[in-house]
Amino acid sequence: MAGVGYRSAVEELCKDQGATHRTLQGKIQELAAKGLPDEVITALEETRVVGNDSVHQGVEYSADELADIAELVAEATVLLYVQPAQRRRMAESRRKRHDAAQQHP
Repeated sequence: MAGVGYRSAVEELCKDQGATHRTLQGKIQELAAKGLPDEVITALEETRVVGNDSVHQGVEYSADELADIAELVAEATVLLYVQPAQRRRMAESRRKRHDAAQQHP
């Protein structure tokens, strides 16, 4: 059932990123068309497949395979949320430093 849970997390991630297609595969393709990095798309697609296999085919993935899927989802989350937030904070810091330097030449 872990595979299904990770698949659900990917579905929510796609919705949060603005994907609206009816199917998860379609949502992932929408994000690909928006220019998301290939490694993120691959991680989302692999997670979708594992979740579908688990729920529809009764496939039981090993703990190691599921741990890898968990890492893929975590990496996608870092790429989509953590890194952009870090970049925004750093850009804001540079802007403030620049502005302060302009006030005290």
